[in-house]
Amino acid sequence: MSEHSPDEILRMAQARIAARKEAERRPIPWGPIFLGSFGALLLALLFSPGTPLEWKMYAVVHGICAQKHNIFVGGLQFPLCARNSGIYLSFMLTFLYLYAIGRGRAGKLPPWHISLTLLAFVGIMAVDGFNSLFLDLGLPNWYPPDNFLRTLTGMGMGITVATALHIVLNNTLRQNVDPQQPVFASWWELLGIIAIDLLALAAIYGNLGITFWPLAFLAFFGILGVLYLVCLLLTSLLMGYEGKVTTIRQLAGPATIALIPTLLIAGAMSWLRFWLESMGLIL
Repeated sequence: MSEHSPDEILRMAQARIAARKEAERRPIPWGPIFLGSFGALLLALLFSPGTPLEWKMYAVVHGICAQKHNIFVGGLQFPLCARNSGIYLSFMLTFLYLYAIGRGRAGKLPPWHISLTLLAFVGIMAVDGFNSLFLDLGLPNWYPPDNFLRTLTGMGMGITVATALHIVLNNTLRQNVDPQQPVFASWWELLGIIAIDLLALAAIYGNLGITFWPLAFLAFFGILGVLYLVCLLLTSLLMGYEGKVTTIRQLAGPATIALIPTLLIAGAMSWLRFWLESMGLIL
């Protein structure tokens, strides 16, 4: 004979059903999952044995970056080429700078004169890029290209890319975007990030060895960051986050999932380029 009465058995069953439903409603702890996943990837990059760290960084982005016209600081080679180092180092610095000056929710283009300046940065890099390309192809070019100009003009492009991507992300995902707040409200704000870029440029071409790792990591995570943010945007839209985000923490779920296509794309492109090089199909 059971030692529990029918009423007690019923209450126990109801309690178990309620506990099961509560467990089903409990949200997935995306924040810790993201931090754990990112931390594991970072530790694998830093401490996996067999090759120097700078070569591992070079290999990870080998399929994304041309890696010609390389630059060296303190005897170590940057993982990106001179122009891409300028673009993605500046992209990362600009993104951090915008949050530092309180433009995290900004959703408006800068005033027309600043916007035209940002477009001019793109045009200047395009001119320098074609000039360098013509020389590489053995065609007449306008002036002798060099790595300093490649990095300098790339930095202007990086400011523009960061500005554009910041506006797209905010206006697409944020519920609390400020449509009246420009990304850069004044010349002084734009000059601030230009000054920071120029300090980084001086450290690179002044061969200040102590700055190699901070600048190399900023450039490395800058190029992966652009790919990752595009994957994050698409993942967030697929998961229904459009116009719903008020805090960065809300994006922990899509941020975790977006790591997967980022790794797959970067890994596949790197493998493909190494394979093509091994076959002698590209240099």
